[in-house]
Amino acid sequence: MILAAATAAALGATFAAVPAQAQPMPPQPNTPAYKACMAEEGELRPQRQALSRRFREHEANLERASLELATHEAAAGHLNRTDRAAVAAYNARQDELNAQAASLNTEGASLEKELHAFNARVAAGNVRCGNILAPYHVRKKEM
Repeated sequence: MILAAATAAALGATFAAVPAQAQPMPPQPNTPAYKACMAEEGELRPQRQALSRRFREHEANLERASLELATHEAAAGHLNRTDRAAVAAYNARQDELNAQAASLNTEGASLEKELHAFNARVAAGNVRCGNILAPYHVRKKEM
């Protein structure tokens, strides 16, 4: 009996030491707060769709650049290395592809920053709105 009381007291102390993490409750329908949350979701929706479109376009551009690079590298095996003009043309194309890759990397970093800013705005809104705002998930195929 004493052991059970001591165990219960220890468990009570353990659980009492951990503060409860309450999830925010969504505002009640037909209140100004709820209407404000729904208006915010309405503002976020076109931004979410634009981010989605831009990420799809960026990924398509990455795939296209990857194919161009693979084709270019495959052509290296057939390059006459004694032909200065052919080597110069090959190197010029390589420089173009490298510049394209750098541009795509810069664009990707910019998109990631926009995504983080968007999701931060959604997270702040979800604190006010009880998690009714939808974030943008980048790579659904990887989830």
